[in-house]
Amino acid sequence: MKNNIAIAGSLTFLNLSEVFQLLGSNASTGILRIISRYEENPGIIYFLNGNPVDAVCGSLSGLDALFPLFGWTDGDYEFSLEPVEKKIQIRKNRMEVILEGLKMLDEGMIDRHNPITYRSKKISTNRKSSADLPLIKGPLVDYMYVADEEDYQDGEIIIQQGKHGDWSWVVLSGIVEIQKETPKGPIPFLRVGTGSFIGNIAAYQIKNTVRAYSAVSVGEVQLGVLDSQRLSQENAKFSHGLSRVVISLDKRYKQCSNRLADQLIKKKQSDDIIKEKEPIIKQGENKEDAFLIDEGTAFICRKTDKGNILLARLEDGDFIGKIPFLNLGHEPFSASVYASDDLKFKSLNLDDLQKEYDHLSTTVKNMIENISAIISTITTMLSE
Repeated sequence: MKNNIAIAGSLTFLNLSEVFQLLGSNASTGILRIISRYEENPGIIYFLNGNPVDAVCGSLSGLDALFPLFGWTDGDYEFSLEPVEKKIQIRKNRMEVILEGLKMLDEGMIDRHNPITYRSKKISTNRKSSADLPLIKGPLVDYMYVADEEDYQDGEIIIQQGKHGDWSWVVLSGIVEIQKETPKGPIPFLRVGTGSFIGNIAAYQIKNTVRAYSAVSVGEVQLGVLDSQRLSQENAKFSHGLSRVVISLDKRYKQCSNRLADQLIKKKQSDDIIKEKEPIIKQGENKEDAFLIDEGTAFICRKTDKGNILLARLEDGDFIGKIPFLNLGHEPFSASVYASDDLKFKSLNLDDLQKEYDHLSTTVKNMIENISAIISTITTMLSE
């Protein structure tokens, strides 16, 4: 398979989490092979559409083989594009795997293969000590959709939470910190880098949207202003189903980030609303269906060691279930869906939805993929 090698390099230059993001942002299918002078056996990770589905290292397989590989900070990797016909052993998406692997590494649950000092990954409200926040990068920038470029210096506000705005940007270089405004001041919870997007993905479906977060430059940042007219024209051609999925996706982002902000300032959260209810989609089930809500309310909840965490409250027009091109870390594999007594919904045609998605422009697909990765990251942070 040597002729199929797409990327190769050293883990001292790109660590495993960065390699994961690179493969994920391009929805890559193939095999990642890792070797280390400290290990007799190589690590082998199988990817399907950008997500790990199995791993092998010596006698270990699945997550038992995958997580220890985050400790291989001194080694080499190569990724070959090839068909993967493995039974899916790993149900977590890549952002869940990345965050859990880095957490295990930071807490000493994984052996390090290189004596490097790592800083704590605890979230802080101090911008100077927030460099360890999760950093999400995107794929190569499609300059066909970049209408202009803007430069920002350290600490400049790019967008302000609560303000109206329809513009969106893609990060060309540098890092942007995403913050939530709270009664206790701005709380940074995430950072985005090259290839990631800033703005509201639903803004091209619903005009005069309100910014759900603030974005602040970290050091020197160059942004590409996206061509709003072009994106609006493409969004106007969306089917009703895809349009509702995009709007609902943006809603999940807002609600999950609001929940995280409340958690970070220790605001009391009550999830009593799902007590004594049975889920209509149970966490861990391998269901392939998705639906649009016609009436009533659905509650997306993740079960953790400390009980259920409410992630989102969805209503008329929102989707529930598994959308084939979304990896949110929500239902069905990583969350349950509870329903109000009056919930009514209708099935989505997933084959048609997938075909429509496949014909979208690279930029729109990248925007959808980017917000999916962010929702997955926020959900994992909530669970911790």
